[in-house]
Amino acid sequence: MNYMMLNGKKIELTAEQAEEIKRSFEKTQIKLADIEAGKTFKVGDYEFIVLEQSENAAAVILKALYRNSEFFGENNNYDGSNVDAICKDFGCEIEKIIGEENLIKHTVNLTADDGLKCYGSIERKMSLLTANLYRKYVDLLDEYKIDDWWWTATAYSTPKHDNSSWVKCVSPRGGIHNSDSYDIISGVRPFCILNSNIFVSKVEEK
Repeated sequence: MNYMMLNGKKIELTAEQAEEIKRSFEKTQIKLADIEAGKTFKVGDYEFIVLEQSENAAAVILKALYRNSEFFGENNNYDGSNVDAICKDFGCEIEKIIGEENLIKHTVNLTADDGLKCYGSIERKMSLLTANLYRKYVDLLDEYKIDDWWWTATAYSTPKHDNSSWVKCVSPRGGIHNSDSYDIISGVRPFCILNSNIFVSKVEEK
C-alpha cells in the first residue's frame, strides 16, 4: 500500500493517487546533479546558478544579491568580517531548507590579489567567491550580471604591503576593481557547494 506522511500521520494512498503525486513532483523537482553548469534552480525562494558539477557535489552561487552590506569589515580580511557573518546567516537559512548535511564545507583561499598569503585560508559552508574563482567562472557569470557592485573575499593586499583597506569587487559590467572595505556599500552574493544528490525546484525557462 502506498502512503504519505502529513502532519506526522500516515495517509494511505491508492495507486492512482500515488502516481499523480509522483507526476506532480517530477514536474516541479529535479535532481541537482542533472542541472548543467550555467543553468539555474531554486532552493526555497532563492535562485542559484550552477557553476560546476563534480562527483556528488555542485558549486553554486546566488543569482541575485542576498543583501547589500554597508561595509566589508573593519579591514580587508574576510575571516570574521561583516560580509563573512552575513554569509553564515544565509548558510543557516539554506540549511533549514535542505538539511545541514547537504551544505558542504569548502576552503576559502584568502591569498591577496598581490600574492601575499598573510590571511591564510579558512573553512566555510557559505562564503563569497574569491577573485580567482570569479575569473574561473566569469564566462558563466557574465550571463547573469547584476546591476550593482558585489564583494569578493579577496583583499587587494595586506598590512605587510601597507594596505589593510582595499578589497576586490565586481562591477555591474563584470570587471574586477578595488573598493574600500569600510566606506563602500556593495552587495553580498553567496557561494557554496551543495550535495548534488538533493532534489531542487526547477526554474521555468523563458
